[in-house]
Amino acid sequence: MASLSLLHAADPLPGHSAHGETFNEGPRQAAVLIEGCGKVSFPATTKSTTAQQFIDQGVGQIHGFWYYEAERSFRQALTLDPDCAIAYWGCAMANVNNEKRAAGFIAEAAKRKDKASKREQAWITALQTFYADLKKDKKVRYTTFIKDLEDIIHDNPEDIEAKAFLAWAIWKAKDAGVTMVSRESVDAIVQQVFAKAPMHPAHHYIIHLWDDTKPSRALASAALCGQTSPGIAHMWHMPGHTFSKTSRNEDAAWQQEAANRVDHAYMIRTRVLPDQIHNYAHNAEWLIRTYNQLGQADKAVGLAKNMVELPRHPEWNTFEKNRSSSFYGRNRLLDTLLEFEKWDELTALDGTAYLDVAQNPSFEATRLRALGIAAFFKGDKAGVQKRLAEVQKLKLKTEEKTKPAPKTPNAPEKKKEDPTTLASLDTSKDKPKAGDTKAEESKKDAPVSPAPAKPEDKAKPDKSPAPETAKKDEASPKDKTKDTAAKSEDDKRKDDKNKPNATVTNAIAELQALVAMLDNKPAEEVTKLLDQAKDTPKERLVRYQLKIGNKDKAVTLANQLPNDAPGLAIRIDALMQCGKTDDAKKQFATARKTASLLDASLPMSKRLDELAVEFGADKNWRQPTAPRKDSGVHPSLDSLGPLHWHPMTSPDFLLSDAAGKQVSLKDYAGKPVVVIFYLGSTCEHCMQQLKAFTTAAKDYAAEGIEIVAIGSEPPAELSSTAATCDVKSGAPFTLLSDADLKSFKAWRCYDDFEKAPLHGTFLIDAKGQTRWLDVSYTPFQDAKFLLGEAKRLLKFE
Repeated sequence: MASLSLLHAADPLPGHSAHGETFNEGPRQAAVLIEGCGKVSFPATTKSTTAQQFIDQGVGQIHGFWYYEAERSFRQALTLDPDCAIAYWGCAMANVNNEKRAAGFIAEAAKRKDKASKREQAWITALQTFYADLKKDKKVRYTTFIKDLEDIIHDNPEDIEAKAFLAWAIWKAKDAGVTMVSRESVDAIVQQVFAKAPMHPAHHYIIHLWDDTKPSRALASAALCGQTSPGIAHMWHMPGHTFSKTSRNEDAAWQQEAANRVDHAYMIRTRVLPDQIHNYAHNAEWLIRTYNQLGQADKAVGLAKNMVELPRHPEWNTFEKNRSSSFYGRNRLLDTLLEFEKWDELTALDGTAYLDVAQNPSFEATRLRALGIAAFFKGDKAGVQKRLAEVQKLKLKTEEKTKPAPKTPNAPEKKKEDPTTLASLDTSKDKPKAGDTKAEESKKDAPVSPAPAKPEDKAKPDKSPAPETAKKDEASPKDKTKDTAAKSEDDKRKDDKNKPNATVTNAIAELQALVAMLDNKPAEEVTKLLDQAKDTPKERLVRYQLKIGNKDKAVTLANQLPNDAPGLAIRIDALMQCGKTDDAKKQFATARKTASLLDASLPMSKRLDELAVEFGADKNWRQPTAPRKDSGVHPSLDSLGPLHWHPMTSPDFLLSDAAGKQVSLKDYAGKPVVVIFYLGSTCEHCMQQLKAFTTAAKDYAAEGIEIVAIGSEPPAELSSTAATCDVKSGAPFTLLSDADLKSFKAWRCYDDFEKAPLHGTFLIDAKGQTRWLDVSYTPFQDAKFLLGEAKRLLKFE
């Protein structure tokens, strides 16, 4: 791309694009033609057949909301044809969630519009108008954009891509306030696409169109969506929405597992972190919930643990990012262990990396609460009291931090520190979850959608505050049956200022109720305490009411449980304990099919085994549902990728130090090592990074972790770098030269489009596997964070 006449930076910083800020972010490595990205045809003015292939691939990837790879495809087309205007249009379309970058790309397309066909010019003009004034009312901008797409269709009636994108634009515009008067008319537009191309990826748009109103209208498209674009994980995931919301949980689980496997194969192949993937955490957590609905607790626990094992990164994946793998993994793990009475397994995780102490008060209160609940059901009163005391201490500590500073004469009043009030971290499952929201692939919070819908959610929406409320997500429309928060996360924090941490206070109330039960306190006293724990899930409340002898309340709550495998199992058990045998038999008849996949080792499953004999059946009471014929053609799941994420094998290197000694990655076999790729001593940010890691080198050494820094400079210049960064002789810090950039390229620390090295930081474990990475136009400088993360990740070996 060196020949492109772009907005060149006068003197770009090392690692930054020579073509301007717009090109700093996004993919920097070459694209390849990927099988299964949707069969589309988007003719472009180009003499390069391969460039046309990448343009078609990019359009298919946009239809699948795989924006990052779509931009990569269009940029690859530009390497083959630098003046291909529509490729810049594609880059802009791929940045629908980053308007600043989109505006930069469409400006480049406009410069080359005279080299494009009349049809391409219309596409470019439509987007050019849309991004002309980013301050303009978005409703007006979308209305104009929709009209421009209609004009393209009028002038090009055979252009089915224009019809597909028109349907997308009408659906998306509703979030800008443009009323979608008739979903039926939008559906009809897409049906015109299918009339010519039955396997067009626009089946994705049909699913979104009906997802929040009448999901059954999308069943036909749900059966085909993944098959239209099998290489795009999101295209397998979205049918899971439809199947979940139509109570077809087995089909939903298959779709979501397919998405997870495709994502894992992609991230391992391209060496990216899981939470860099659009919608990855959302899909995985939904799959865990679906496993739970089916009663497949072991699968759910396994996947939740895998989410906990994923690398954390301050930009993409931390506890505080409540749509990340860290957030979901811990919460879903506890949800599953608690719902399925895995008390011993939960207790055994205490003190491990799966359930380590959290600095966030809400996460820590949730952890302590879960351990206290496990102790209660094991009859361990001292264990419950211990956890109660720890949560009470946590509450005092949190309150102490939020106390206003004492006033001093003639001194301005010090602002109170905002307390951490994260009731949204609540793992209660019988409260409505946030609706599907608009995913952002820019550097904002990771996207999320709700748990699979439950029948009672639709019939009786709970009006209590919704946990896990999210910003709007590009991937999925807002679920209007849920009590989603209209306010932004920042607004919620302002509203919560000086309020007690709800998660902490709820934990205290429930644990106090458990102690009261173990002390045989009156039912009224226990009930009062349980009422104070406003987020306790109904399945636990059923168990508590049974323990205190409140049978009527237990039955009432049990009848409110969802008709999934665990809900039915708990309801049947409650009905039997309350002497309602006939009602229990009726529920058991339903459970024979609905709970046919319930793990046999679970306590609730064993209780059903015993009841089956009592009801005149035998222990082989399960009646698996016959495979449906309208779920689409499914490839082998194993052919799509691994179910769980695993570290990537690291490329080897053989490089020289300042003295000419050859050093290989294999020299570090059996011990972990941090590998840093830096651009050279002339890069100020690189030197800041090396200084930061030099300062922390002793701390790394204390954990048995060595540090190797690989520069693009020749060996003769390494001594100067060492002096600049205070790398002293004997310190656990090795500097190596990769002047020909072979290792930079092998480790993907190289911009294929601009033929220049990039910054990279990697954690390699004792087996030579990449456990953590950061590749960017700027170097990673938080040595303290990486050390803490290294200590955590290496516990999973």
